[in-house]
Amino acid sequence: MSGKTENVMALVSTLGASALVKKAVDKVWQIGSHGKKAPNDPTDPDVTVQEVILFAVISGAAIQVVRVMLARRFARNERREARVKRAT
Repeated sequence: MSGKTENVMALVSTLGASALVKKAVDKVWQIGSHGKKAPNDPTDPDVTVQEVILFAVISGAAIQVVRVMLARRFARNERREARVKRAT
């Protein structure tokens, strides 16, 4: 594949995976807080500062882990393709 195609695939994969992780984190938050919605609006007066900070840390960490895993996967595939090209 060309470099541009790989970049577009990586971008689309990362955006899609990030959206899925955000939905999963929201759902886990709701389950863990006994039905309380995830604090997506930090200006909401019903949400404490501690909840906003905790949610930001959890969701940020989860999304970053997925991004790192995708980046490693794409890098591994690139290395594999480079070895195949060198072998032929």
